[in-house]
Amino acid sequence: MSFAIPFIAAGASAMSAIGSIRQGKQQASMYRLQAQQATLKASRDALQYEQQANSVLDRVLQNNATAAAKGFAGGVSGFSGSAKLVQERSTKVAGKDVAVLQEGAKSALSFGEIQSNMLNEAAKDAITGSYFDAIGKLGMAAASWQGARAGSVTKPAEIVEGKWSKV
Repeated sequence: MSFAIPFIAAGASAMSAIGSIRQGKQQASMYRLQAQQATLKASRDALQYEQQANSVLDRVLQNNATAAAKGFAGGVSGFSGSAKLVQERSTKVAGKDVAVLQEGAKSALSFGEIQSNMLNEAAKDAITGSYFDAIGKLGMAAASWQGARAGSVTKPAEIVEGKWSKV
């Protein structure tokens, strides 16, 4: 039975190498899925920023229309005087808000892209690492196999008249 142990160890090392590669591929798939999720989340976040910017623009249009209507209702031009001042101020504030929201959208997309790239690199590293691990295990398997083969050819040594001698 002790004769079979090195062969069993070599086989187990080979199977372990195959398992390492499979595990690396599965981990890489997980990282790629997370990269896709990061990209989708970034797109969703950017879209939310754009929706907020559109809401700001809708509000400024409503405010400006209200200011113009009040001006005309008061018997003066709705596009001059204090009505115009209110509209200009409202537009200026809204413009700043929209710019901030647009930057938020760009930042969300950039962050998502960076995160996605990092996860894709981790996927590549998982694959590479699994192959190096498998190579190491196959090396151990080869060493076990070679040791088993050498042990089957080599005869044990005996002590003959106080000296080592091969039988």
